[in-house]
Amino acid sequence: MGVSMRVLVTGNEGLIGRFVTSLLQEQGDEVVGFDRVNGYDILDRHALRSAAEGCEAIVHLAAVDTVDVMPDEAFDALTSASRGTPEDIMITNALGTQHVLSAAAYSGVRRLVFMSSVDALGIFLGERTPDYLPIDDDHPTYPRSPYALAKRLAEEMCRSFTEDTGIPTICLRPPGVFTEDTYAWIKGARAAKLEFEWSPFWEYGAFLDARDVASAVSCALRCSDPGHVVLLLCADDISSAQRTSRELARMILPDVPWRGGLEYEQDPFRALLNTQRARRILNWAPQYRWRPTPGPE
Repeated sequence: MGVSMRVLVTGNEGLIGRFVTSLLQEQGDEVVGFDRVNGYDILDRHALRSAAEGCEAIVHLAAVDTVDVMPDEAFDALTSASRGTPEDIMITNALGTQHVLSAAAYSGVRRLVFMSSVDALGIFLGERTPDYLPIDDDHPTYPRSPYALAKRLAEEMCRSFTEDTGIPTICLRPPGVFTEDTYAWIKGARAAKLEFEWSPFWEYGAFLDARDVASAVSCALRCSDPGHVVLLLCADDISSAQRTSRELARMILPDVPWRGGLEYEQDPFRALLNTQRARRILNWAPQYRWRPTPGPE
C-alpha cells in the first residue's frame, strides 16, 4: 500500500477511534469517519457502502459493550464502546460487522483491520481460568458473554471473508486500553485497596496504551499481506503494583500450568500475554509500559 491512503474508520469518535484517527492523519492519511455520535450506524449497510467508496482500507472499531462491575467513570476510562443489552450487542457487533465486510467487498478496499478483543478468548472478566500461562495466540477460545461471542463470531466472519474475496483481514485482540486518566484511576483504586488488582477478577495485569493500539492499527494497514490473522496485543509489562508476574500467577491461579521461561527471570514483570506473532507480522512493538524499561543489572 502507498505511503498515504484514504481510510474508513468506524467508531472514529470513540476512545480508540480518536487515537487512531489522530495518528493516521499525522501520517498523511485521509480519514473518513463513521460514528453513531455523528448520526452514522453500522446497521445501515447503504450508508456504509457509500462511506467506503474510494477508500483503500477500512478500520472497523465500532461496537456495543456492557460492563456492570465498575462505575460509569471507570467504564469510560477503560473502553470506547457504547453500552447496550445483550440483544444490542449481538445485533450491532455481529450484523454490523457483516455490513462492514459487505461494504469492503462492494468498494474493493485492499485491506480491513478489525478491532476484536481479548474477551473473545473467554478467559477474561472472570469468565474462566486460562488453560495455561502465559497466554498466546494459540490459546483455545471459550466465549460465553454476548460481547465475547460477537467478537469471536466477527473474527470468523473475517476469516471467511478473506477466503472468499482474497482481501486481507487483520483482527487485533487488545486487553484493556489505557490513557493517562486510566492509569491515574487504577493507581488510585489500588492505593485505596490492594486487592483491587485481582478482585473481583484478575485480568492477568494485561493492558495496552491507547497510543500503542493506534500504532498497531497503522502497522496493520501497512504490513505485508498476511491473509487473515488474529493477533494478541499487549504492553510489555503487567500493571502490577508490587508482585511479579510469576508471583501473581502462583497466588491467584496456582493450578494453571506455567509455560514461562527464563524471560520471566530477566524481566520479572513481563506481560502474561505473548505478542510475538503481532510483532513479527505487523512489524510493531509497544512503546508504553506500566513501569520504566528494566536496565542492565
